[in-house]
Amino acid sequence: MQPTRRRPTPPWERDHQSPRHPVGRPVRRFPDADAYAGPPNARYRRAFDGAGDHRVNEGIRLNPATANRRRGSAFDRLRNHPLRHGMMGLAVAGAAAPLAVARYSQMRVDPKHEQQVGVIPHVVPISDQAVGAAWRAATSEVAETRNTSRESVIQQKMERYGEFGLTRGLAESIYDLALQENIDPDIAFGLVRTESEFKTSATSHVGAVGLTQLMPSTARGMRKGTTIADLRDPQINLSIGFKFLRELLDKYDGDPHLALLAYNRGPGIVDRVLKRGGNPDNGYAEAVISGEGVHR
Repeated sequence: MQPTRRRPTPPWERDHQSPRHPVGRPVRRFPDADAYAGPPNARYRRAFDGAGDHRVNEGIRLNPATANRRRGSAFDRLRNHPLRHGMMGLAVAGAAAPLAVARYSQMRVDPKHEQQVGVIPHVVPISDQAVGAAWRAATSEVAETRNTSRESVIQQKMERYGEFGLTRGLAESIYDLALQENIDPDIAFGLVRTESEFKTSATSHVGAVGLTQLMPSTARGMRKGTTIADLRDPQINLSIGFKFLRELLDKYDGDPHLALLAYNRGPGIVDRVLKRGGNPDNGYAEAVISGEGVHR
């Protein structure tokens, strides 16, 4: 008959007088609360309450003699004293006070400091009326500069194209409508000079009408319901023509040469030539930009 083997007592059922440092094979299962009646094991607790002669930190017991010596050291008593922060503050203040006194004395006798203080003007509150007056003055100055530039350009173009019968009213319309579409006035005047020589009655052999020589189909695509009679109106013709040129400038990333070539030859032709690696230039862009009005 085989002898009965005694079941080993689990660690949590053993009678321990004091917690022991966790050693040996780790236990992976914590005992049930009802089945646990003994003192806590250090394997499951990081710290425990000492009996007066032990001092435990993070679950590790210290030697009683070492713990008592550390507890009674002068440094330990100073570190735990309530006045430690006040003593540190006094130390910092004591070190900084001489530096502050020396800096203050230097400022009192430094002539540069006296000069800097003397040049600081007295701050005077600014009223809303003063701000408004300054804004109106600045706006008026900008408007005056703009008007001077506008008048100068118009006078220059009237002198240059006077032989074609360019009137002041038409010159002002070309200038204002060009700026409205963010087009260089020089290119705008060169375009009208090249296309129609500033004649509202101009009509090409292919049916282009007016100052900017717009095809009726192109004009209707830009502005629905536009008739040939509308294209004889300088304001309508210039507005649609410059708007069309603005779209071409945007299409070709602001390149005036390609935009003017597309205005003259059509964007489809220019795109096909560029796609084949060719050069769509026919001299039209140079004629407009130069203002000479001559192209192949």
